[in-house]
Amino acid sequence: MPLVDVHDVLINYRWDGDETNPVLILSNSLTTNLNLWEDQIADFSNHFRVLRYDNRGHGGSSSPPGEYSLDDIGNDILLVMDHLEVERANFCGISLGGMVGMWLGMNAGARIDRLVICNTSSDLRPPDLWQDRIDTVMSHGMEAIITGALERFLSESFQKSGSAKIDLIKSMIRSCDVSGYSGCCAAVRDMNLTSNLSRIKNSTLIIAGELDPSTPVAHSQLINQNIVGSSMKVIDGVAHLSNLEKPEEFNKDVLSFLLK
Repeated sequence: MPLVDVHDVLINYRWDGDETNPVLILSNSLTTNLNLWEDQIADFSNHFRVLRYDNRGHGGSSSPPGEYSLDDIGNDILLVMDHLEVERANFCGISLGGMVGMWLGMNAGARIDRLVICNTSSDLRPPDLWQDRIDTVMSHGMEAIITGALERFLSESFQKSGSAKIDLIKSMIRSCDVSGYSGCCAAVRDMNLTSNLSRIKNSTLIIAGELDPSTPVAHSQLINQNIVGSSMKVIDGVAHLSNLEKPEEFNKDVLSFLLK
């Protein structure tokens, strides 16, 4: 897959769909890569030229040393857009990707058309939780967090389903670079976007998972309350990766919003 060098960070990306269609950017959660969106591509690429990418430290993107900030991660996709000559795009992000979406709305709203932020939060303190995860992977590797990640990412019923998607998630976690994951955890640890949510003027849809333990519905409600004119949808029976557990409902909700 092609790579873009943005200030000494190599960002892996992929295009799908007709290049004459408007652009829709998809941004991943922590520990996952652009393969997270496989169930969305067929539907989304009927209407959009879909740009998927791996956040720094994930998938095929590189992992610069040290801790990252949300400014770093957000600026990466702006520089990718510049390189690919994408002046303006729709944006859909889940978890960390949703945080990137909020950052873009606050700091580069003119570059974004419609904004979809999924299973995310504007404030995930206390910081000790994130520092514990950093310390764990630095000492024991990514394998040490797989069980906990699956419990957060997927509902209990989906975990028992035997779906091949469970192995996909495990493989994405295992392939995630320890230093890159730690750097992104630091960005989430230090993030507090709530007081600036009112700066987002883009038309915004917020999607929450009914059973999401990582970013509960109340976090989405807070975002909804602070972004004027935003709408919100709760997908029943899913945990953190709502696009993976119920792709048909997720796709319908996103496309209904983007195409109206």
